[in-house]
Amino acid sequence: MTNIFDLANDILKSADIVEVVSHYIKLEKRGKNYEALCPFHDDKKLGNFYVSQEKGIFKCFACNSGGNAITFVQKYNNCSFVEAVKKVAEIIGYRDERLQDIIQEKKIDPKIQAIYDCLNDIANFYETSLFQSEESHEALEYLHNRGLSDDVIKYFRIGYAQLKGENVINFLLKKGYSLQTISDAGILNLSQTPYRDINSGRIAFSISDKDNNIVGFSCRKFREFDDSNAKYINTSSTKLFNKSNILFNFYNASLESKKVGYVYILEGFMDVIACYRVGIKSAIGLMGTALTKENIQLLRYLKCDVRLCLDLDEPGQMNTLKIADLLDASGIKYQIVNNEVDFKVKDSDEILKNYGEEKLREYLTRLVNKGEYLINYYTKNSSFDTLEHKKEFLRKMIPFLASLNDPLDFEEYINKVNLKTGFSKDIIKTYVKKYIKKNKEVKESEEIELEINEHELLSRNKVVSRLNLAEMQIIRYMLENKDAVKIYQERLGYFVEPSYRNIASTIEEFIVHQGDQTDYNVQNIVTYLSNDDCKINNKDKVIDDISGVLINTYLLPPYSEEEMLGILETINVEKASRRLKQDLDASSKGASELEKAELAKAALVRKTSLIQDLDKKRR
Repeated sequence: MTNIFDLANDILKSADIVEVVSHYIKLEKRGKNYEALCPFHDDKKLGNFYVSQEKGIFKCFACNSGGNAITFVQKYNNCSFVEAVKKVAEIIGYRDERLQDIIQEKKIDPKIQAIYDCLNDIANFYETSLFQSEESHEALEYLHNRGLSDDVIKYFRIGYAQLKGENVINFLLKKGYSLQTISDAGILNLSQTPYRDINSGRIAFSISDKDNNIVGFSCRKFREFDDSNAKYINTSSTKLFNKSNILFNFYNASLESKKVGYVYILEGFMDVIACYRVGIKSAIGLMGTALTKENIQLLRYLKCDVRLCLDLDEPGQMNTLKIADLLDASGIKYQIVNNEVDFKVKDSDEILKNYGEEKLREYLTRLVNKGEYLINYYTKNSSFDTLEHKKEFLRKMIPFLASLNDPLDFEEYINKVNLKTGFSKDIIKTYVKKYIKKNKEVKESEEIELEINEHELLSRNKVVSRLNLAEMQIIRYMLENKDAVKIYQERLGYFVEPSYRNIASTIEEFIVHQGDQTDYNVQNIVTYLSNDDCKINNKDKVIDDISGVLINTYLLPPYSEEEMLGILETINVEKASRRLKQDLDASSKGASELEKAELAKAALVRKTSLIQDLDKKRR
């Protein structure tokens, strides 16, 4: 039987955390470390999230996330320890027969499984209702009029929520589901009686996650007498349904993308279905939101080229540019369906309806890169009839020109801008150089500021007491040196800072549990905590705190035992000083001003004596 802990540690010895993290997000080298926008919270600027190549750990000082390469993959993919170990091995190209022996049993909470089962039964009820209920002929006729055959309807699991909303509720209750489970599935509001389906009277599109489990529904109104405002209503956020985590038709498209090597991103369900109808099965749809970091993660999972095909109206084109920027930052290869068209309709579904299959296929295969798309977009909105219009076009294109690293690409687009504006190539290049120089000066000033911060030891604009700093130094030493743990136990025994006490007790438990079976180092301690079988309380927080200590103290040189003993004495003096203050505060209650002064004088004498004793020991 493979020891997953030993395998994980062997993989970590070969892993470069920068390579692993760069597989998911874009890193920038800053000083000794790397920076990025933190993927674990809504990070707006650099300076929170650090990766230390030397230490093999990452840390965000805003949301407190931290850990090693395996921990990062666990958190980013929201997966098990075993799955993360396999993924890190895949990223770094690590080959080991033991990887084949790992069997991951997916443990699902029975309550969550009940919700999955309930959602599947709801989908079956809706699908059956569409083809068999007496009232569904209007819904089916509507779909047929939109060009959807019965086979297409069944492929996308489209159904109908009956007007009599209690029917599906009674059906589910008879199958043994509780009202709470039905509510958790998202079709029932327990505060409103009589109980009925909130989707009633609508066409229901089943929404699945990346593993093809139904997690919710998007339901469309279609009747003339339906006076509800929203064209679509989505399942509200539930334990399983979160719009930011989902792309419509992702599972089906993921299977097809492995064959064809690309995937289309479109805006609406009907656009995805239109692609399917003309033979393009690798297409996914946004869930009415901007592309999220979770969506980016799903696209990485596909490992194929992305083809952007959003609506041709102004909002769709603006969204295309935003998504293109996100894909640039994420390092995902993409092309854009050409926005220079000879028709007026705005999306794939309308192209198919108005011009037929051949026209849609032709449109979808006319691909351009970001530069061509930008030129088309800015040209469409510029008349070029005045000098100011030409200058405005140039200003908009300069950031793109400055981003080009390939000299051939740069020359090509300089020529294109020259032809559009009439400005000489030399003038255009001069403006681009000025833009690059200005950005470089800003970046260099940031790096200078960073270097200054690095020499402040703690660069988080956080006031750290003498005691806290000393305790942090001891923790760092304990994480790197097993002998330091024994010295800590004999000379100190406990830390004042609770997070350091938790780290210390974790280290002690690691030594007891692992004994001499495992090399003693911080990577193995973090891996021990990351393992799903580890039962230590708040282990994720302990990992985060360990990472914070390592990042905060990475500039410190290795300690000798003598230096560590000196720091321990500093801690003991600080602890004694705190006790003196507590005693003084307690003794001063109810005392006269003269008595308070005498007590303070005695405390000062005692503290001075403690510091003198410490100085003598150091000499």
